[in-house]
Amino acid sequence: MAAKEVKKATDNLSCPVCYQLFKNPKYLPCHHSYCEECLEKMQVGSKITCPECRREAAVPAGGVKDFDNAFFINRMVDEFVLKRKVEGEAEVKCDECDEDELVVGYCPDCNLFFCHICNESHKHSKRYRGHGIVPLAELKSNKDVSIQPKPKVPVCREHEYDLKHYCESCDVLVCLYCTMKEHNGHDHDTVKKVADKHRKQLKEITAPVDEMIRGLAETHDNIDDTRKKMRKLGEETNKEIDQHYDVVIQQLMDQRDQLKQQVHNTLSQEEKGITARLEEVECAQAESMSMKELNDALEKSSDQEVLSAKKQITDRMQQLTNKYNSLKTQKIVAAAIGFIPSKQPFPQFGLLCSTAKPDPHKCEVDDIPGNSLAGKEVQFTIITKDDRVCRCYQESNTVGVQLEGVISATIKIEDNGDGSYVASFIAQQVGQVKVSVLVNQEHIRGSPYSIALRRHYTSVSKPSKIVNNSGTMGSPWGIGFSRNGKWAVADFSSHCVHLYNSEDQLVKKIGDSKGSNNGQFSGPEGIAFDDNNCLYVADCVNHPVQKFNSNGDYVLQFGFLGSDNCQLKYPKGLIVHNGKVYVADYSNGRISVFLTNGTFHQIIGKQQLRSPHDVAITSNDELLVVDCTHNFIYRFTVDGDFIGKFSSSGADKGQLDSPFSIVADPNDFILVADSSNHRVSVFDRYGHHIHSFGTTGTGLGEFARPYGVAVNRKGDIYVSDHNNKRIQIFSDW
Repeated sequence: MAAKEVKKATDNLSCPVCYQLFKNPKYLPCHHSYCEECLEKMQVGSKITCPECRREAAVPAGGVKDFDNAFFINRMVDEFVLKRKVEGEAEVKCDECDEDELVVGYCPDCNLFFCHICNESHKHSKRYRGHGIVPLAELKSNKDVSIQPKPKVPVCREHEYDLKHYCESCDVLVCLYCTMKEHNGHDHDTVKKVADKHRKQLKEITAPVDEMIRGLAETHDNIDDTRKKMRKLGEETNKEIDQHYDVVIQQLMDQRDQLKQQVHNTLSQEEKGITARLEEVECAQAESMSMKELNDALEKSSDQEVLSAKKQITDRMQQLTNKYNSLKTQKIVAAAIGFIPSKQPFPQFGLLCSTAKPDPHKCEVDDIPGNSLAGKEVQFTIITKDDRVCRCYQESNTVGVQLEGVISATIKIEDNGDGSYVASFIAQQVGQVKVSVLVNQEHIRGSPYSIALRRHYTSVSKPSKIVNNSGTMGSPWGIGFSRNGKWAVADFSSHCVHLYNSEDQLVKKIGDSKGSNNGQFSGPEGIAFDDNNCLYVADCVNHPVQKFNSNGDYVLQFGFLGSDNCQLKYPKGLIVHNGKVYVADYSNGRISVFLTNGTFHQIIGKQQLRSPHDVAITSNDELLVVDCTHNFIYRFTVDGDFIGKFSSSGADKGQLDSPFSIVADPNDFILVADSSNHRVSVFDRYGHHIHSFGTTGTGLGEFARPYGVAVNRKGDIYVSDHNNKRIQIFSDW
């Protein structure tokens, strides 16, 4: 064999770990092969990490030796070694004795070389009768003489019998004893009878590999051409930069160098991606060639080898097919970048940006708010991007903003000249606004956007509606809103929950008498809905939290009386967030957190809280707790880390006296039912007092112990006027 051919063969038949010819090779589940001894060295605990793909594999109970044998590789190694010996490129010694005698013959049945004495002994032995010994000289001179070693019949690991049967049901080689035990009743037959059928199937499965090799070669050339175009583009862009900066004085050379570095970085990043694709193609080519070699080897393989390798070949072929289809269908496009001279000489003389046409579906909007206040400027940034999601700019681009849902508004759009545009508008009207962002008269990704314009709390005065169930309401406490427009209030003295529709009409009463059975209450206080419109009620006097489905039917309850982690003691307010129920565990001085299925999760605030009465969560996942004894609002993360507190005891602005309820609106304004001051106090997200409304009394806008407060999606404020036995709704403010 030529030196080049020997190197190629040894590369394909060498273990990637020891770089030697495979010795007893084994397949990992990822289909990569290694010597058994190398795998033993790689084992860490009960795991082996494949050096090639980094996938972890669990070592079988019997150890590394129980990984699947790589029969094909073993056979190809035997053929390679035998061929080298025959052609005189490797040392040939008698495999039967230790004497340094001249080798004269080879037995293909035993895969052994013999000296003259051992050759005669083997030839006349009854045990080896029928073996056809081939003289070594004839092997070297006659190319038609087969030098293939006889296939080795694998042995059952469990019973140590030859694997001469094949179980169709389990797709595995088995011995005769296996067919009578573990595989009794399965569809199985002898290897000789089923091998041809499966060999044909494997040939059909691997048939597309030739087309894949040709296709990958074509893809490789296309990608390589794209890389060359990109490099040429980089050279042309650098020339443009040089031409522009040649007119600038020497003091500005540093800025030019920075821009050239940007070109280098940008194209390097692009080239990394292209090179990575190229490497993927080359890897796929190598896998295709390897699969072709396996395909060719099928003709020379034993039945056992074919069947043993069927699953690995099929899996590898499926992976190769997926990779081939992915590489063929992915579009490779060279980056489109160019140098854009700045219209202003200072301080920036140019920037690097794609000169391609923007793709509206790839353009983006930054910092567009979901909520804002009427009369306040709403500002956001529009960024144009090409089909490669790179910022791009053309002077001819048109960027527009359209508003729906407002009578009149002033819209401004400022072109920054770098592919970004600052848009702003001011609308005095309260309500939902649809903001359409268009690039070249086409909606960008996510457009139209929805922004809720809400009132500022300083204008809150009189309620627009009173809800008291025609004078039959008892003592309302907690209020909660569902996602489907319904809302509910806990009636403490009537021991029930009133359920209303979006028009504030009573549709159902849950719990019709005081009791402790499922669906009955004794002094319900806190109330909340989850994302699936399921209702949770803090049954204060009975102690657990009860859960109802969206129709108001009882589901389960959790947190019975006690001080252990999974228990509650006079629970008050609660809120549901991201699959967790946060409960103000009043007499235990803590926030108890459960999963929505009732499983206990964690305790929050045990070191800080004394008498927590209600909880709320802001848009940035900050947990707020009102403590009616300390008269503080405590701040935690939703995971329980303490952040700080604000407010103090008293009747002045920003002070609290027995706060019973708290809610954070969509703009993170914080509303507190300040019960002993008979008012609702409003704070911003930083704890600064904004406004208070209400005073003691029975008139409209007056309160007698407000125990609950909530804000719906429209921004309407609902207040439980406890002692006045009514709900006051503030929507016209």
